[in-house]
Order: sequence, then structure tokens, then C-alpha cells
Amino acid sequence: VDTGWFGRFKFVGMLHDVNTQQVILKKEYVAERGDERHAAHLWADEIVRYFLGAPGMGHTRIVFVNDATGKKEVCLVDYDGRNFKRLTNDRSIALFPKFSPDGKTIVYTSFRAGTPELHLLGLDGQKAPLCRYSGLNSSAAWLPDGNALVATLSFGRNPDLYLVDRRGAVLRALTSSVAVETAPSLSPDGLHLAFTSDRPGYPQIYTMDMNGSNLRRRTESGECDSPAWSPLGDSIAYTKSVFGGRYDIYVTELGTDAERRLTWGEGNNENPAWSPDGRYLVFVSTRRGREELWVMGADGSNPQPVGNIPGRSFTPNWGP
Repeated sequence: VDTGWFGRFKFVGMLHDVNTQQVILKKEYVAERGDERHAAHLWADEIVRYFLGAPGMGHTRIVFVNDATGKKEVCLVDYDGRNFKRLTNDRSIALFPKFSPDGKTIVYTSFRAGTPELHLLGLDGQKAPLCRYSGLNSSAAWLPDGNALVATLSFGRNPDLYLVDRRGAVLRALTSSVAVETAPSLSPDGLHLAFTSDRPGYPQIYTMDMNGSNLRRRTESGECDSPAWSPLGDSIAYTKSVFGGRYDIYVTELGTDAERRLTWGEGNNENPAWSPDGRYLVFVSTRRGREELWVMGADGSNPQPVGNIPGRSFTPNWGP
């Protein structure tokens, strides 16, 4: 519907009950010309919310690293592979981008200065340094309130996990061991932490409370990395390689410790990340010969490539 305002439109969505012929859901959206697809996605999400009680993922986006330029840059794409956008032009190596809870800021690791540093990145491309301490500054995860992060820092020693504020100031150490502790992922309530540690001599997934108590090893075999705590709070997805074989995606149910395998050796499958509603996983797969983004159901069903993104893609994170 043309609003009569220059460059704007109004989209009206109505959902009818075919039995009663009644309108059971109606929404109106006013947006800029060119945003028609986004408005349609918002309407689709409202339909999903009406029937399932939770919003759909039509408006969500995935942040990831892509090397189509010859360098690894932070990029953004809609959940279905449309609207690809490159957010950085560091001409270096970027790794591990993660959306803030409100979807407005991304934390990522950059080698632009020659050593790994953590930076904050706005969706407009504006950057600000977060952690530039001596040694390793890498692989951070946001707390649910968005006011603090868990970061992998080494200070010239073994990497450990630290709680830092949005200015990068260290609030406290969360781990302290001779092992390498990295790849943090927070539970939805922010009270628990999953991470990768090589305490047994090879990488495994651990969890603990944010106060340092209840440390628990969650995996027992293979080499495991890249834990991702489900938004539903009931499971952790991760990458696992058994006996030097290919990497595949597994999920451990926290209530029963039951492990489920979701991919089965079709190339390497790594770096799982949950959709905001916990019903899907995005991951990196080489099943078609190069590293690409793929999406599948939380039970491993119906794997599909995310569009046709040029170059190779790495370390995705699914945002709001």
C-alpha cells in the first residue's frame, strides 16, 4: 500500500481462519522502499509466533568470516543467504565473530595489528578496540545482558578465560590452569559457561558455573571443540573428530548426558551455532569441496546450503 509519503510504503498482513472466515491476526508495517522483503519476513515471523508461541527466524542474520577478497573479513548475510554484506576491510585475518544479545554489535578477533586482538564492530562498519593485552586476545562470548563478555586472554602465558566489561577491562579470571582454555559459550541465563580445554591432553568440552564451581567434563572421546550452548538451555552442540577422522557436529543433552551425532562424514562439518529460537543450527561444511555455510534442523534433519556465497566461509554466529 502506497502511504503517500515519499519513499515509504505500508504493508498490511492478515491471517484468516478458513473455517470461521474471521481475521485472527493482523499486522501493519510502515517502512522504506526497498525493505519490502524485510517486512514480509517480519510478518512471517508473526505467523510463526501465533502458532508456536515463539517468533520465527525470517528477520534473523548470520555473521561469519569469508575470504572472497583473498583475506578473511567479517561478513553478514540474511538467514537464507540473501543480502550478503562485507563489514570489515582489514585486509588481514578475522576470526570468531559473535553478535551481542541486541544484535547491534559484533565482537571478533583481528590480526590486523599483527597479533590477535579483540575488537567491537557495529553493523555500520565502525570499530573500537576491546582487548589488546600482551599475548592472545581471542574467542569471546557475550553475557546475556550485553554489558560484559568472556574472553580468551593469555597475558603471555597459557590462555585462560576472563570476564571483561565492554571497555575491555578485566573484571576477574574465570579459569586458571596449565591447560589451554578457550571457545567460551554462555548458557541463556548467563549463570553457566561451556568451553574447550585440553586438560586431559587433548581438547574436550567442559562446563562450569560462572563463579567457578561445578566444573564438569562433558565429552569423553575424540577431539572436541567449538561448544555452542542452545538458546533453550538444554543442550550443547560442538565439533568432534574421532581417531583423526573427519570433523562432525554432535549435541550433548545436559539433562541425560546423551550424545547425538548430527552429521555423518560428508566432508568436514565444524563450528555449529544455534538459531535464536533453538530449532536450527548453522555450521561450516566442506561436503561440496570448499568451506560453506549450511543450515540443518536441531536434530540434523534437512541440511541445506545458505545461499551461494562466494569464497570460503568460517565460524558463523546466528544473531537476532
